[in-house]
Amino acid sequence: MSTMLRCLRVLSMLELLSVVALLANLVTVHDATVAATVGPVHGALYLSVVVIALFARGLTTRTRVYAVLPLLSGPLTLVRIPKEAASR
Repeated sequence: MSTMLRCLRVLSMLELLSVVALLANLVTVHDATVAATVGPVHGALYLSVVVIALFARGLTTRTRVYAVLPLLSGPLTLVRIPKEAASR
């Protein structure tokens, strides 16, 4: 697996974990401190996944579109990465 796909996989997993943390916070205690901390981290992770997916060479159009979808970019990109690696 190439370095770009490995980086995209790690960032997508971290982005997915940050979404889960934000949603868990929203459903349970709704602590403003957690939202103020995890929210910008999630935004940075989401943007990094989008930028890598849009500017990386050799990715399919489907993977690029999945990476841009809000809230679903992490899981959908994680599903597509093994297919991208197999096609190389």
